[in-house]
Order: sequence, then C-alpha cells, then structure tokens
Amino acid sequence: MKFRFLTLVLLTASAAASAAEKKAAAKPDTEKKTMTSQEWKGQYGGPLEPGHMVAADVTSWKALAAKVGLDASAPDFTKSVAVAVFVGERMRGGFTAAFEESVVRGDDLLVLYRITIPSGFTTQALAQPWKVKVFARPKGKVIVEAIAP
Repeated sequence: MKFRFLTLVLLTASAAASAAEKKAAAKPDTEKKTMTSQEWKGQYGGPLEPGHMVAADVTSWKALAAKVGLDASAPDFTKSVAVAVFVGERMRGGFTAAFEESVVRGDDLLVLYRITIPSGFTTQALAQPWKVKVFARPKGKVIVEAIAP
C-alpha cells in the first residue's frame, strides 16, 4: 500500500514538473536586448604604415577585409559603420590599438583611439597590429582621431 502511494506521488510530481518545463519553454522572449559590440583584431597582416580606415558600405568593407585578411561577414551598413586602426609595422609584438569612448558631435561621430605601447617582455618579431570596431551609424560623418600615448 505504501509502495503504491509513493509511486503515485512520484508520478504526480514528475508530471507537474514536466508541465512546468513546457510552460516555461513556451513563454516568448520579451526581454530587451542590447546591441553587442563587434570587434576584430590581429597582431599580423596589417598595413606597414600606420593609419585608419572607415568602412560605410559593403565595397569599402571588402577592401578593409582584404587589407587585413579578415574573414567576417559585413555588418548592417544601414545602421552601422566600421572603423579600422592600423598600428603599422613594429619591430616587436605587444603594440595594440585601443578605441576610447566615441563622442557624438551634432550629427557627426568622433571616434578616438590610442596606440598602446608594450611594457615588459614581448615577442621579438615583426608585427603589424590592427583593430576593427563597428559603431552606430551617425547622420553626419565619421571623424577618426588618434590620442597621444
């Protein structure tokens, strides 16, 4: 008798848990989602000369991707632009490009970056560091400026 009662309780609990899981799984996802930042970087394969490039359409994205050997699909250029920073060729590793907080000036977007200088031990090899980041597309133009290290 006790065995039958215990079996009945376990089956009832199992069915209730299964129904709760199905109900939770069927609930639509209504949470607000924030845009994640898209960023790519590399220590090798960038241009020999320092500089930057703005990709605002698929054609310029393809040119940028070819320049650094990037194998990534293009962002949605109706909503965004991509900014690339090239550190140039360095005699050792450890140099990187770091994007600072972007600033909206009227309809324009000011993208600030700095080249970080390595400290401590580094790879003793020629490097051509680069970094690409996607930003929200401004109504105006994109202005890219370097900040002294």
